[in-house]
Amino acid sequence: MAALLDERVGSGEAVAHLAGDRFAVFIRDCDAEKAKDAAELILRSLGRVEHEGKTIQLSASIGISLIPTTAENGSQALSIAEVACRSAKDRGRGRAVVYEDLDASMVQRRNDLAQVGYLQSALLEQRFILYAQPIRALQEETSGHRYEVLVRMRDRDGELVSPAKFLTAAERYQMMSALDRWVINTTLEQLGNAENTLEISLASFSINVSAQSLADDDFASHVESRIRECGVSPDALCFEITETAVVRNLAQAQHFISRLRRQGCRFALDDFGTGYSSFAYLKSLPVQYIKLDGVFVRDILENPLSEAIVSATTQIAKVMGAATVGEHVENELVMSKLKALGVDYAQGFSIGEPSPLAEILSDIDKLSQLDIPALVLADQNEVRL
Repeated sequence: MAALLDERVGSGEAVAHLAGDRFAVFIRDCDAEKAKDAAELILRSLGRVEHEGKTIQLSASIGISLIPTTAENGSQALSIAEVACRSAKDRGRGRAVVYEDLDASMVQRRNDLAQVGYLQSALLEQRFILYAQPIRALQEETSGHRYEVLVRMRDRDGELVSPAKFLTAAERYQMMSALDRWVINTTLEQLGNAENTLEISLASFSINVSAQSLADDDFASHVESRIRECGVSPDALCFEITETAVVRNLAQAQHFISRLRRQGCRFALDDFGTGYSSFAYLKSLPVQYIKLDGVFVRDILENPLSEAIVSATTQIAKVMGAATVGEHVENELVMSKLKALGVDYAQGFSIGEPSPLAEILSDIDKLSQLDIPALVLADQNEVRL
């Protein structure tokens, strides 16, 4: 590839190998049209090429940034060109794309790229914080508290950053596995310090696992070792995997679920109904919970189709021995409707807003102490706890 670029670009221009499969070309005195022509020439040179007696199939996606129109310096130009290159890949590969500020998708990618540096520094500087949101039983009063663990990030001024602003960047630039490990490590450390409280209160906590973590061959063993090291009872843990992540990594998901279920952990299929929506996957995934996506819950009072989907999923879950959880429950009317349809649990702002995990553990500890039973022995005029 380097030889082809050097041959096609011409003398006097700069050709560089950045890393892996990434190359850069700097062309002087060139407008957008000439840059696009040069890129098209490179693309036409690819395909089946001969190299050292072998035929190799080559293809490329090219992103173009202009100095000083869209970039002020070389470093910024490289970042913007990479954004345009990723846009070219998403549009079908084998093409060249010029960065345009009016292109909303590329502007989003540029914003995501800017977030990568913030994510990396936030991990190094420990600026992430764990929150948890309560999950309430609808059908019967059950012992124990249920929560979903959520991650938040603080900026350097200490203000919370919306997850929507950093999670898309983490997913796009392959940082979810590192973030998942931080969440699991920190959650298990905090739960390990409150293990006695968890045993008394029968509390359980759900932790999200991304598709990138499922594809990581070492992830399952890492989770197993951290559970042992922190001394957390596996039955206090539930791992949530989205339907889309399962479909993309079915074999890895089955392996991960099988290994951690043997340890006593539980599993939930998250955002059910928004991915490929195939009930067939439920036959091969031994999950204990199915979480109904909020898109079906929010309008369940007005949309008969949403009601039918929730009802059908609930019935199928009962047959397979799983419980259902309605997400994004925002008012009492929706909660009553879910209960009438047989949904087992509800989660949303009407149930409880997310709070720092440390505060929740402290509150559970206080409640557990209040719940200690007292046996009064009147004939001996004493009270034993």
